Amino acid sequence: MTGYTSSSSVESGALRVLAAAAFLAAAAWPRPAAGALASGGEYELEASVRDSGGGEKLLGGEYLSRGSAGQLLSEEGPGLSLAGAYVSRAGFYNPPHFTFQKGLPAVVVFNSGSASLTLPPASIEKETFDITLNKDPMGEPVAVDPQVISEANGKMEMNEGSWGRLFNRNITEMSIFDEQDHWARPFAREGLLTMNYQDVNGDGVLDGSNPPVRVDTLRTWVLNESAAMWAKLPGSAVNLSARAVTAPFRAPGVYALLGMVDDSVKDTYAYPVPFRPNGPRAGSGAGQTGSEAAGITFTNVPQVGNIEIYTLDGRLVRKLAIPAGLVLPEVKWDVRTEGGQRAASGAYIWRVVSGSNYKTGKLMVIW
Repeated sequence: MTGYTSSSSVESGALRVLAAAAFLAAAAWPRPAAGALASGGEYELEASVRDSGGGEKLLGGEYLSRGSAGQLLSEEGPGLSLAGAYVSRAGFYNPPHFTFQKGLPAVVVFNSGSASLTLPPASIEKETFDITLNKDPMGEPVAVDPQVISEANGKMEMNEGSWGRLFNRNITEMSIFDEQDHWARPFAREGLLTMNYQDVNGDGVLDGSNPPVRVDTLRTWVLNESAAMWAKLPGSAVNLSARAVTAPFRAPGVYALLGMVDDSVKDTYAYPVPFRPNGPRAGSGAGQTGSEAAGITFTNVPQVGNIEIYTLDGRLVRKLAIPAGLVLPEVKWDVRTEGGQRAASGAYIWRVVSGSNYKTGKLMVIW
């Protein structure tokens, strides 16, 4: 079958529908037909449709839909843009509504990479239903009171500290409705939500976070509206290569990526061991035994806690506090005691403690 193509809209933007679905602004809904990919404004629609020009009508088969193709407005005036939020022209939905049928899969994607969702067929007990993804539920809410979100944010920061602070770009509201009501009940079949985070330089820290939020602590949380609290979704997983967090989900609502203080100690270790700054392989390079200036490094340390060095008979030699706001997860020991003297040659026990977590190891000093 030869599908129609778009005659006056762009082929990239912030929302895309990949399913046998139709974007409707008219009251009547047509039967979608297979065809080429057409697009308008910041969404793309995979169906047999044609933009009749000017962003006013979409034509496909025997139906006509008015107000179905949005156009971006840039700071310079009307035009197209690949970044920023979409806006509505007169008579358009904002955010866009996408209509799906009960027996078909529903896939909605923000092309900007902020979020996407997938629902398998027969997830919603309605013959047809609309889905919208709103990336600004605080500024332009659809179904949830922004005050509830603000209250939940305050509780999160009180419990987890500033590591649990919400970033506006890491939140999305997913709403389902039809002409009768909003769908607030659980789905009949589990969906999948993907939310992307920003780590442009690849340093493992969420861009713009202060204190630094390590991306491997990010999880998907859902807003518990009745309690005004965030609840962590089970099964949430970080994909570092895709810079995304995925989670199964069972109901519409407000979802966010939130970090936590990293108190994991399982990956902490010390190097070089043995520490021998005056030996034949002395130096700070790979495989060398260290230098007095570089000391001993504890790497992959948690974001809070202490490192303690003891003699074998249990006497404390040095206690190092892990600095707040540490970006590179390393703490250096200058191999000196609490009094500032060189630690004597010999074996030592080190222990890293963060909250209720701790790990111990051994190291050797040879002057």
